[in-house]
Amino acid sequence: MNVFLTIIFLLPLAFRSFSGDKYDPTTLVFPPFLHVWVQKATATHLKLYTKNSVKVNNPQGVAATRLDSWEDPKRAEDDDELTVYGVNAGYNMIIYNTSKSAIAFYGLNESGERRLKQPNGIAAHHNGDVYVADTGNNRVVHFFNPGKELKFVRSLNEFNAPRDVAVSSDQTLYIADTGNNRIAVYRNDEFVNSWNANGDLSHPTGIAVTEASDSWSYYKDAFVIVIDQNQQRLQKFSPEGQLLAGKSMTSLKKPNARLAYAAIDYYSNIYVTDIANHCLHKFDRDLNYLTSFGRRGSGEKEFNEPRGLAIYKRFGQVIIAEREAVQYYWVGADIRDVHAVIEGNPAFLSLTYFLTEPSYVTLEILDAAKKPLAKPMENILRFSGERRELFDGTWQVITSEIPPHVTQNHQPMKAGTYIIRLTIKPTYSSYKKFEKAHETRVQF
Repeated sequence: MNVFLTIIFLLPLAFRSFSGDKYDPTTLVFPPFLHVWVQKATATHLKLYTKNSVKVNNPQGVAATRLDSWEDPKRAEDDDELTVYGVNAGYNMIIYNTSKSAIAFYGLNESGERRLKQPNGIAAHHNGDVYVADTGNNRVVHFFNPGKELKFVRSLNEFNAPRDVAVSSDQTLYIADTGNNRIAVYRNDEFVNSWNANGDLSHPTGIAVTEASDSWSYYKDAFVIVIDQNQQRLQKFSPEGQLLAGKSMTSLKKPNARLAYAAIDYYSNIYVTDIANHCLHKFDRDLNYLTSFGRRGSGEKEFNEPRGLAIYKRFGQVIIAEREAVQYYWVGADIRDVHAVIEGNPAFLSLTYFLTEPSYVTLEILDAAKKPLAKPMENILRFSGERRELFDGTWQVITSEIPPHVTQNHQPMKAGTYIIRLTIKPTYSSYKKFEKAHETRVQF
């Protein structure tokens, strides 16, 4: 992976984690050192790298893609090497990498039509197209990167302070035209249509899109995510502008939230940065809240005003820009609300738990001395949200509900003390590097 600030040491990866009271959220995890030596790059590192010629000032949008021009069919080991673009808005600049270890800048010497003014969101397509919401100039700028240089193509005008852009896999461009209170849709730099969802939009400031033709999409969904209503609301629309779902942060008891940017992963989960609460919020494809990741601070898994956000769906690589740094993670998995109880007459084991990410789940049953008794589940895929498993006295999985519908083929639980060990693994690149286990005890 080639993040454009490649100058610092990696924070250690927890290869195996046991849940406990220590702060250690694992919805996102650190990549291993052999994969990349970067986890967090700061403003100081950028100054050192550029000999103090470039400073961080109001970072905004981030985009990441694997360029077609970088592809080598004979080499699969470099498929996770990305081109990453970051908007350094205070200096009207775009920072991007031209190789695994070299970075370049657009905006240092540009003038006239090619000069940016208060840019915000950015989007990139694997064919080399790059789009920037050039807010201060009331336009969107189209660039092209043939491999190692960002070249100005043209500007798209007739906008009013556009704040963000998103490009789908079929090269459709969606623009959050904030001042005009609409989403504008372009293809091949030509206007297609615009929509306000019958008045359901309120000054959109952030946008993300997933499309059915995307190679790395589990559900082959097609929808648009919009941040609006003073950065307090998420809405899900069809590509044609039909409102499908909505979620206000007030309904989640986060009235001070200030949502900045959104990104969508392989499973159509939606991630959103929250500047005010110094964290990311994660929702499933129906906008059901899953979890929040991070807290305020400068330590591990902490943020200071996170903004720009990009996810490379194929491998689950996540890049997050904050006030004076950039952080790099892999999509991991986390588990909470684990409860094991004996219920029913005759007795059966009911196990409930909550996953923040689709995961491979292994369940081990041990006796009071931690001697293994059974492994009724091993690397079974379970999706995010609340899950429930039922087991009989032989630790056979019961697919139906317990009495009165359970069949006589299932034996009841035997009296005793049991330790239930639940282990989860992510489905992305972190699968072989990370797992998290939770143990609970049940007595009957």
